[in-house]
Amino acid sequence: MELCKGPFCFETILQRLFTGDSLTVNFEQCAPVGSTVRSYLAWLKDEGRLGARFEDNKLQWEWV
Repeated sequence: MELCKGPFCFETILQRLFTGDSLTVNFEQCAPVGSTVRSYLAWLKDEGRLGARFEDNKLQWEWV
């Protein structure tokens, strides 16, 4: 949740996740980790814990 105090787009959230854990993303990790993070963001939105809106034609996630 702390990573989503934005609003931030998905790529920024993924970057903050990897940077915060001192990890370096590579191509092999990007798809499976990205899919998991997208699913988690959608679940948090369904639970009412995250908001989502479109800004400049980009989906922005933010802490509610």
